[in-house]
Amino acid sequence: MASKDAQPSTHSLESASEFENDFDCDICLEDNKKIEAKFCCVDCSKCYCDKCVIYHNRMLNKHTVLDRSDVNKWVSQANAFARCGLHPRNVVEMVCEIHGELCCNVCVTFNHKMCRSFRQVKDLAKGIHEMADFKQLPANVSKLTSNINQVIQDMKKKQQSVKESGKSMLREINALRSALNQLLDELEKRTVIQMKSGLADLDDTLQKDVDSCTRIHDQINDFLDNIRSNDKGSEPNSYICYRKCQDKMTEANSLLHKMSNKAEINVDLLVLNVDLLADETI
Repeated sequence: MASKDAQPSTHSLESASEFENDFDCDICLEDNKKIEAKFCCVDCSKCYCDKCVIYHNRMLNKHTVLDRSDVNKWVSQANAFARCGLHPRNVVEMVCEIHGELCCNVCVTFNHKMCRSFRQVKDLAKGIHEMADFKQLPANVSKLTSNINQVIQDMKKKQQSVKESGKSMLREINALRSALNQLLDELEKRTVIQMKSGLADLDDTLQKDVDSCTRIHDQINDFLDNIRSNDKGSEPNSYICYRKCQDKMTEANSLLHKMSNKAEINVDLLVLNVDLLADETI
């Protein structure tokens, strides 16, 4: 695989596409021959050149064989894990000891062209099945995958916990909304009752004031009519009517002033009572 430190130039990348080997014939590779494959058998997972495919088709004529027109569907040669990650048409053959990376021939030529220390995979692989680290690998992988599975299960439990917490919060919000609706309904009911009662009381008070004003209005007019009708009559009678008319006028002015202040006070008190009721309910 390519080194992160050794970045290939644009020219190198263009040359790499030309240099990079295509799929090689698996049968020929077994004889240390690199012959370009022209066919791939899906059932065998192997690639064949023009000559080898003839023998393959004679022996296994029911297998599905793809030609170059379906090259994108070709299966990997031999073991897919042996393929280079950057150049999947090539098999990993060496290890760069400077970077500790697996390399195919294209990686060596272009991505690691400044490196001078490589080892063949086939040399490093000798006796690997007897190596302690290799034998311990299944146990290490099993332990790691077990830890990963445990983390996955923990994350799923947390996901479920988050979902349950969300449902719980929604229930609390709905309960709060319901309680607030009840409070608002009760506030509306009590406010309307008190408002109607206050308005009725205020209306009665205003009606009494209207009646008082009407009465004193008529009395004053009666005194005035009497004075006018007795303009040349008895002076004592005229004086008495004059004095009573004056008294009624004083009473009327006092009543008007009193009613003006009382109307403002009554309306303000009604509004204040409604506000106090709202604060008390909430």
